[in-house]
Amino acid sequence: MKPTVEYLEERFDTFNGMCFGGALPRIPIKLSNARSFVGRLQYRPVRDWRGRVVRREDFVLRISTRFDLPEAEVEDTLIHEMIHYWIALEGLKDSSTHGKLFRAKMKEINERHGRHLSISHKSTPEELDRDTHVRDHWFCVSQLADGRTALTVVAKPRIARIKRAFSWSPTVRSQTWYHSTDPWFNRFPRCRTPKLFPVETETLRLHLVDAEALEF
Repeated sequence: MKPTVEYLEERFDTFNGMCFGGALPRIPIKLSNARSFVGRLQYRPVRDWRGRVVRREDFVLRISTRFDLPEAEVEDTLIHEMIHYWIALEGLKDSSTHGKLFRAKMKEINERHGRHLSISHKSTPEELDRDTHVRDHWFCVSQLADGRTALTVVAKPRIARIKRAFSWSPTVRSQTWYHSTDPWFNRFPRCRTPKLFPVETETLRLHLVDAEALEF
């Protein structure tokens, strides 16, 4: 299903009472066409004169409708982001983004309410193949020291920085840069920092046929 704002607001109210004792004030829920996330909570930290966060304001919860997910997964995504909201609103300190506190609350909700919350949504091959939008991709194909081939789709302004980082890395034996509009590359995140995603060489070769090799 592809949820509406009205549907998500109704589900928010239901899960607020069911899982959080009604402690979460309503916040704006907005739909997104993002491919890099399914759900995301955003807010503005307010700091004191020492730079310490004293509270969080301007909460917004975003749900991507790019993928047509089952209703149960949409609900689980909403609850996942509501856990982040609960932690931030209460000013609680967790060990990491999905640390001990988050995982304990997630486990409690799963066991008490029969949900299937997880740390992250893993897109299926079918979901990835449905993203056929044509867009520009700049990417690096790296040959790694262990013999594998890796792909890095890069935000264009970060090409020089990531190219330099790879040239210094003992993990990367060689790198070749390309430009392509093949929708197959939509499935990879657009990196702003050096990251390597191992890929099957033969599969990648099929999608390099029409790619333009870049020279620096």
